[in-house]
Amino acid sequence: MRKMENESQILHRDGILSEICLLIKFNIPFVYINGPPNSGKSYCMDHAVNKVGCNQKIVAVDMRDVIKIQGFFHSVLTQLACNHIPDHISDFIGIINDIISEEKTFCIVIKHAQMLNELNSMLFASLTVINQLTNGKVTVTMVSDTPWDLIYHSNGSTLTPPVTVYIPPYTRCQIVEIVALCLLEEHNNLCTQLDVGLDELQKYVRTCVYDSLTLYTSSIREMMSTASCLLPKYLEPIQDGVLKKSENIKLFHRIQQDLVTTMSELSCVPHLNKANLELPYNMRVLLVCAFLASHNPARLDKRFFCKGKSSRRKTKTRAGSKLSEVLKGPKTFPLDRLLAIHASVTQSGCIPCSDVMSAISTLVSLNLIARVSVDLLEQPKFKCLATLTAVKNLAKESSIDFQQFYYNY
Repeated sequence: MRKMENESQILHRDGILSEICLLIKFNIPFVYINGPPNSGKSYCMDHAVNKVGCNQKIVAVDMRDVIKIQGFFHSVLTQLACNHIPDHISDFIGIINDIISEEKTFCIVIKHAQMLNELNSMLFASLTVINQLTNGKVTVTMVSDTPWDLIYHSNGSTLTPPVTVYIPPYTRCQIVEIVALCLLEEHNNLCTQLDVGLDELQKYVRTCVYDSLTLYTSSIREMMSTASCLLPKYLEPIQDGVLKKSENIKLFHRIQQDLVTTMSELSCVPHLNKANLELPYNMRVLLVCAFLASHNPARLDKRFFCKGKSSRRKTKTRAGSKLSEVLKGPKTFPLDRLLAIHASVTQSGCIPCSDVMSAISTLVSLNLIARVSVDLLEQPKFKCLATLTAVKNLAKESSIDFQQFYYNY
């Protein structure tokens, strides 16, 4: 199943995969690959490494496995057959220069690169120019969920600009096709016995699995696991001759309760439902501000966040209008509005510093804030995913009068 899973996902990333392979092959000094979670970045990178690695030395590091800066040095240097682990960045660059005097050009591939920036921004900045520090013999390719503009601003706008590759999210049709192909491969004997083809499997995935789980997860692996577990039960009435394969609604009712259970147990969003989130102070404040920006109507910002009272006469609000705001769920907001609310709540009254931009980047990577704008030329837009209970607790811990700023309180 894993082999089929990889191949089917790459079917919709052929152009991007070819582009990444060419960038590594032709030794582009610094490449930054980004896209939303579950968009196939790791699959593309793994295939590119396997494809290009036959002719070029590639050193791969996953920052989820790195806790300290020395762990990064160890991960890189052990793959280059070097047992000496330095303590400082300058020593690390020196060892790399000693190694490349004997080795051919190689590429360092860093997955989840936003975590490297959070671990040590100086090392991150040094790696962006490592090609210059090694006379053009070492290149770097970074893979991250965080857009480059957020990384750039979090480092004080001093980083060397990379060649960027954006990987868009999978579309509904692509996810349905990927999952259906994997099901056909894994349950080939059962599908052949019941004369269930790819079209019937796509209809099952689309109506029963995707439409039910898409509000809870965008992970293809989660959907694939759920679809695979429930498929035998879904096809059981067809196998017994009780129902026909065209009776989708009745077949769906067979697995409806299992889907409800799956929705409550999905592993991808446990932290969104936690009442207590453990975050640094600046991230707590920023998340509270993001919640306010996502739930308060923009037309009322002057009333809630301006120091002086608005001259506009207050009107009586009907109970139904407040209720409708709650039911609408979180709305998108531009970055400028978030920063303005942050400046008002913290009473800083100054332009955003690098710490604020770094906190935004981290919250996006934690899926507490989602970036919803795709075009990198447009102003970034976000949506807050945290719950009201969690945000109220964060506001209390941060000494923020949440009742003063929240419209629906």
